[in-house]
Amino acid sequence: MKRMIPRLGHRTLRAALAACTAALVAGLALPVAAQTAPEEVFQQYLAAVKAQDKAAVADLIADEVERSDFPACRPEMSNKQCLLFYIDATVLSQAGEITVLRTQVDGDTVRATLALRSQLTRRAGVERALGTDEVRVRQGRIVAFRFLPDLADEPTRRFFASLGIGPGVR
Repeated sequence: MKRMIPRLGHRTLRAALAACTAALVAGLALPVAAQTAPEEVFQQYLAAVKAQDKAAVADLIADEVERSDFPACRPEMSNKQCLLFYIDATVLSQAGEITVLRTQVDGDTVRATLALRSQLTRRAGVERALGTDEVRVRQGRIVAFRFLPDLADEPTRRFFASLGIGPGVR
């Protein structure tokens, strides 16, 4: 029996290789793009907070994250440890509930206006505190995170004053 080997012309071979390469790249590009989209990372963060999953929150934060200005952080803490401590102390261990009111994405930064309800807000005698989470994402990880309180809002001002922060402090 004679074995037949099909002959492919250069154009046919190039077209076949191009089609295979395009399929491979398309298959790989979609998960990577979805993984690194800043809004997707922020949604993963919100889901982890809602589930009170500290490990999932930690997985979303890059080792090289910018330092949080949380006053309770100690100098020996890494930047990542400091941010995790901040998120745990203000949301996770306080049974915090985050309600997103509006989200804006600008390049690699997500700004989410939100309401925070927690044991801390209730202790301060307010229903909720308003503010904006500003989260910068690179390669699917949070590289900068800060909360900007809405100090024009009276309950928020009272809440932060109870923590010794802001214009309502006596």
